[in-house]
Amino acid sequence: MSTTAPSFEEYDFDRGDHVRADWTDGDGPLDAVVGTVTEISRSGGNVIVAVEAADDQYPERSIYGGTHDCAPEWVEPIEQS
Repeated sequence: MSTTAPSFEEYDFDRGDHVRADWTDGDGPLDAVVGTVTEISRSGGNVIVAVEAADDQYPERSIYGGTHDCAPEWVEPIEQS
């Protein structure tokens, strides 16, 4: 189990990037989360990417929202135009 801090240099995305995270394995009402990468960390030996989700993608009165923790392989950068 690695204890070193993960680096954005290892991935195709960086802090502040607009991304789509495949959330089909997550616990919530969405199959995908669109938002901004805010952090990368390690927990229990796994790399965790925090994605701050855009509020407009949730059903009205949803208890979900805010930051979602994702596996790096779930995260895909979205090209900004």
